[in-house]
Amino acid sequence: MKCNILISTFSTLDEAKEISHSAIQEKFAACANILPVNSIYSWKNSVESSNEFLVIFKTTSSNVSKLRTFLSNKHGYDVPEIIDFEVDNVNDSYLKWLIQSTS
Repeated sequence: MKCNILISTFSTLDEAKEISHSAIQEKFAACANILPVNSIYSWKNSVESSNEFLVIFKTTSSNVSKLRTFLSNKHGYDVPEIIDFEVDNVNDSYLKWLIQSTS
């Protein structure tokens, strides 16, 4: 089993915390880090800038599709950012904890 990282941005800290808490409670993720960011992006033919909250979810390869579906259903954005990637180099003890926390 491999470690996957999934990232997503949210408009409010409350939404980021609520969704992160639920994802961990449901065992879709083992951990979520929430960081304030300023995002600059294209939206409806203009360049926008807003303060958002980036969440870095840590999960397993067997749970990443469940987490993607969960976020798609719960996210407040019309077009949510949901990006995941597999991590090749993870220390053994962390990977064991990750698997245990999401099983």
